[in-house]
Amino acid sequence: MLYGNKFRFPDKIDDRIFPTVDPNVTVVSFIGKTNLVNQLPTKISCINDYFKHPIFHSSKINDESSIEGYFCSKKKILFLYCYNIYDTNTLVMLDKHEDTLFEKGFLHYFSNLRDTSTRHLLFLFLVSHICVVTNASSSFDLNYIQLFKTLDSVRTKLQGSVAEVLKTVPGLPKDWLTLGRLCSPRVLFYFEQRPPVLDENLKSLQHLMEDQIYRLLRKCRVITNVCTNSLFAIPSNQEFVFFKPKQQDRFTFLLELLNDTFEIGNESPNDFREFLSQHITLAQTEGFSDNVGRHVGPSIFVLPPARVWFDAAFKLFDFFTNSTANGLKGFQLLRSILDVEGQFSEARCLKVLPLALAAYQENLPSHYSSQYHENKKTQAKALLSSHGRGPAVQKFLGRLDTECDRFWRNGRRMCEFPSIIGNPCIQPVHRVHAEESSDSKLPVLPHMSGVRYVSACSCGRRQANREDPYDVEYANSGFYRLIEEECCGRLRHVTFPIFKPSSDHFEPANLKGASKSMHFARDVEKLITGTEDLSLGPDENEFPALSVDHLSQVAADDHEESQTSLGKGEAAEAIDEDNLMEIAGTHELPAVSTRDFSTTEYLPCMLHVNSPSGILPRYSSWSLVCLGSSSLYSHNAGLSDQPGFLAGSGFLLPWDIPVRLHHNESNGLDGRRTHNLGYSGKGKRVKQGQHEFTVKIFIGVEYECPRGHRFMSSSPGRILKATGAGLVKDSAQLITQNDVPLYLPCPCPYNRGGKALIAQLMRLHVVTPKAAVHVTVDPKVRPAPPPCPEFVTGFTEPIQLSPSSYWILRFPYVYEDENQIYTHPKENARAAQHGYLLKGTCGVMELANE
Repeated sequence: MLYGNKFRFPDKIDDRIFPTVDPNVTVVSFIGKTNLVNQLPTKISCINDYFKHPIFHSSKINDESSIEGYFCSKKKILFLYCYNIYDTNTLVMLDKHEDTLFEKGFLHYFSNLRDTSTRHLLFLFLVSHICVVTNASSSFDLNYIQLFKTLDSVRTKLQGSVAEVLKTVPGLPKDWLTLGRLCSPRVLFYFEQRPPVLDENLKSLQHLMEDQIYRLLRKCRVITNVCTNSLFAIPSNQEFVFFKPKQQDRFTFLLELLNDTFEIGNESPNDFREFLSQHITLAQTEGFSDNVGRHVGPSIFVLPPARVWFDAAFKLFDFFTNSTANGLKGFQLLRSILDVEGQFSEARCLKVLPLALAAYQENLPSHYSSQYHENKKTQAKALLSSHGRGPAVQKFLGRLDTECDRFWRNGRRMCEFPSIIGNPCIQPVHRVHAEESSDSKLPVLPHMSGVRYVSACSCGRRQANREDPYDVEYANSGFYRLIEEECCGRLRHVTFPIFKPSSDHFEPANLKGASKSMHFARDVEKLITGTEDLSLGPDENEFPALSVDHLSQVAADDHEESQTSLGKGEAAEAIDEDNLMEIAGTHELPAVSTRDFSTTEYLPCMLHVNSPSGILPRYSSWSLVCLGSSSLYSHNAGLSDQPGFLAGSGFLLPWDIPVRLHHNESNGLDGRRTHNLGYSGKGKRVKQGQHEFTVKIFIGVEYECPRGHRFMSSSPGRILKATGAGLVKDSAQLITQNDVPLYLPCPCPYNRGGKALIAQLMRLHVVTPKAAVHVTVDPKVRPAPPPCPEFVTGFTEPIQLSPSSYWILRFPYVYEDENQIYTHPKENARAAQHGYLLKGTCGVMELANE
């Protein structure tokens, strides 16, 4: 009965397998190539044939390259065999790694497997006394010669490193440390297939094969006279070639098993056990001395104790498989010899890489966006992929990607911070404020997308180019405040409720349940590309551009001059007395007590119906201005002093209201008598004490597109079209009694055949009648579908407009609540259903003096 233990590298073994007296072991390794003909691989069957016992039962392979062994302490023998890429069974197993093969390519994957397998072979040559090289056929495989020469070259390069590893093994024999291996191992050749010859001629054929192999190895300088200088040695006076015998019948097999059981020395002359035993016996008794020649010294041969061998073998195995040792010259040489295809691929891709980088850097601007950067990278990668060859292409594509990213980030990145509309900033990467905690080397610049829109002022009489807004204050207040200096500043403005601080220390209110988003909620398409300039005429400089920089220069005293009081409007009234009328004493605004509002906290967004009470915004996004007398508007000529209107659309709609006055004798607190208004039905008789008359009001809801085109709406969702003679057949009844869309597709003549721009409701024109009535405005805007809130002006009551006057209410450019900013809708087809000016904006009430 045999006593032994199987083990596998790199798994540690149990010390209990060693006997009390540690024997000196002889190590036999089985390497080489096998085929699929046999049920068990030849390396396993050789070990089983030697012991006449099935030591290894299964041929299941888990790894691409592995080393397993069997230690028989009774016979003082240690067998090792290696499964690697040179076995056909392992090649068949590669289909399990289909994903890796597809991702990295077969050449790259196969070269890694060959590198690992060759390292394992070199390890076996360093720790073995005898190496049995298997051949899959009956002829010698000439590819072994190149493999042996590669192993010998790498062994020479790694000899110093191997010695350093062996120094850490306690009790290591000195000769093993000096040579770096146990001995120059003796190599035996095992052929799986028997040549077609008779049994009596087989021995002669073995001798002929030995002579042929010896001459080939000597000619290729694989073996030399001094075996210490060679990878291995071949015995000069013993057989080293063995052909696998024919398959035995059942009777012969049982007879040999019986002889082996009773240790009867009746072995077949062509038995592998007898063939291997003669070499093992010599190794255990005298050792090998395979030097050839007259003047050669003695050979070094070490039979180490089993414990010492296992300790040294496991440390050497870790050295050969550890990735940290890949930088050694020996392993680099091994990679260069085995991976010829990879070396060619590396050289080819290394030559193409500068060309691909030059293609990326060709005609680059001083700074550019990430999308442009990705497009240029794609072009460079396409060039590298088309001219590069082999498995290194993917590696160099990664290097190209890294180099392009480094070049772009080194001072060529564009800021790309999105504006409110969604256009990216075209400035280089920068800081907006000097006190920002970002990179201090970045310049301090304002955001600028390069996109300009054409917008009219609050009164609509002057148009100018406006920069793409990056903050709500500039979009809703700053731009109009700038253009008012040359146009609307001398007109009367209604002051909307805003925050008035009581000291220099104030802060935004902390709104519970709402978090201010750092990114604008805009799921919109860009209205204009970054290179497109917005203009009405052929001259792109027709309108002066009003930017945020200009705003910061002219609005130093921001809070006081942002609002034009009624008194200032009266001082400017003497400029045009024919068209401008006195407002003081002719109308009144809803009373707003400043004591009801905070003077230390302000609302960080616009007012809406859900805003907390007692907090006002720092600026008003609305504007209400009186152009002057109602005679400024002619129903026949239309809006002649308002530029940008499309042909036939610059007219207001008449709104005829039959009014019935009910006199009430009670006086109000302000000394005026209040009369109730009502509609008188046709054909009904008016009661005594009542007075009936018709009030004619002119109303227009004006839309404006980013190019500055303006038009009125005849009914919700429809564009006003007057006749050639200026005749308007529509009435304002549908406008005043229904919700009006906030957005409409603009019929721009420049967009024929393309995607229409979206026009936004920007102004409400109201011409009040010469009657003892006041037209009121109380706008409520819902700029997006629910749950979007309704935005309001901040007055608690409707604003009363003075009689016989021309008033214009300007709406905000964008809308902002506590969570997000609302801009244009994404789809033009559904623009009319996106947001609304809610009905009830306009009304009529009568105030009469006593």
